[in-house]
Amino acid sequence: MPLSDLVPAVQYNWYTTLTRDVVCYESPDRGQDQIDEAYREGLRCKLQPYPSNTALPSADFLNLCIKLYFVRFNPVFPIVHAPSFRPSSENAILLLSVCSVGALFMGSATAAAQGRKIFQTLNKANLSSWDTYIRRDAREWRSLVQASIIGQTFGMLSGQPDNVCMTESFHGTAIAWARQGGFFKIKSAPLPSTIEPDMSKEDIWRRWVDAEESVRLVLALYIHDSEFATTFHHEPLLRHTPEKLPVCNSDELFFAASAADWYNLVEKDRAMNSQVAHIHSANSLAVPSALTTRKAQMFAYASLAGIVASIQEKRSSFLDDTSKQHFRNLLLSWHNEYYKHIQGPKRNHINLLIFWHAAFMALYADSDLLERSIGRDGRQAAQEAREDVETWAASVEARRGVLHALLLLKDLEMLPIGLEPAIHVPKAAFYSAMVVYTYIKFKPSADSYAPSHDEVDIPELQVSGSNGALNPTSDKASAAFFSPVEPSILCNAIDLLRRIGHWEISRRFASILQILLDDLTKA
Repeated sequence: MPLSDLVPAVQYNWYTTLTRDVVCYESPDRGQDQIDEAYREGLRCKLQPYPSNTALPSADFLNLCIKLYFVRFNPVFPIVHAPSFRPSSENAILLLSVCSVGALFMGSATAAAQGRKIFQTLNKANLSSWDTYIRRDAREWRSLVQASIIGQTFGMLSGQPDNVCMTESFHGTAIAWARQGGFFKIKSAPLPSTIEPDMSKEDIWRRWVDAEESVRLVLALYIHDSEFATTFHHEPLLRHTPEKLPVCNSDELFFAASAADWYNLVEKDRAMNSQVAHIHSANSLAVPSALTTRKAQMFAYASLAGIVASIQEKRSSFLDDTSKQHFRNLLLSWHNEYYKHIQGPKRNHINLLIFWHAAFMALYADSDLLERSIGRDGRQAAQEAREDVETWAASVEARRGVLHALLLLKDLEMLPIGLEPAIHVPKAAFYSAMVVYTYIKFKPSADSYAPSHDEVDIPELQVSGSNGALNPTSDKASAAFFSPVEPSILCNAIDLLRRIGHWEISRRFASILQILLDDLTKA
């Protein structure tokens, strides 16, 4: 397909491209230098809010939405404490935000439309009522920020360019609200060292829940910050350094169904930490309390998102070879720290190994360049990117990016069909296919690419779990288990995106990849 045919289709379908309204303005009257009544009336109309139908679905519908949210979505983005969540006047905005996401899991177009309607109404309500929440207690303020974060997630995964761009614009506001509520000052949710005689277990548990939710909403903002930075190719708003991250507790503690269950887990973790402290008593660098932290997927998620955000920030200025080696070391250290704690059917909710491969792709491929080369910004931008993308396709880094793309797609194939994918998964799958497409399209040789032993024998492909289930008898990647890089890989990615999850962004990505696949097969 010629470039002139490919570009308009890609640009029209791009998930962050807004359609521009054509507005005809009257020529200003050069003799008029003051406001008249007609102009004043026009200003008054512009200040009127758009009318909206605020009628809500039935109570039964909302209750089912809440249940589906906590069963399907909360495990992959755990910022609301399900066991203690109860409808109340102080969390009304949060409840509606929960319902907007839960509606998507009903599997019907009518329910999804209701979810979108609630989402759109809530965004206006949040912006118009935040000044009333700031005067209330911390719990109500926290509910507002949680509702905003859930709404942001809905918008970025909606597949609608206006929603995606709106949530990116609103991201700074959500950060500001969290700062004003004092949540960035909460660095951890300490566990009780002993039973406090003047407080019941229930009260101690609920006090801990308040702190833990506050920590997790800040971690969620760091994750969103990384997502927006890589989607829109700009510097992150937050500083993504390890010491900035608050420390959350293990997911087992957060999901404990009652105060009694939570206390039993606290005692168990305390005994385990004491044992580790005894074993490492001679090592002054040992940090026994980190054992619980490593089990928290949300903390591992935010840590990895921070590396991705830092790569994007460095790429916005100058990502040289020294910086790339630094980020490779960081990613290998992250894998060494967290891999054994995020594997297994009960611990793989957030699909962090997929995100790890996506981080390496961000290191080896400039996604902004690849997007411009396929037509995101129109014909001229695509033509201007041609030389740079051809240079990239002939490089060692391009082939490494392709290897990580193949492993990522294999990891995605292995996810259980009943598991809702985490919020980064659709974009990771899309960029994997886009890396493969641009490599096939612009590489210097017409022959299909199959990796050599030397290309696979690199540190990040020789760590545990790096083979993406290509070889069931080995935990490490081998050249023999990679298929040739061919257009059929795009077919696989399109099929996966059409089948995974309930987010419309997946279908949007699949439609863009279908255009790229047609380009390769008609060439």
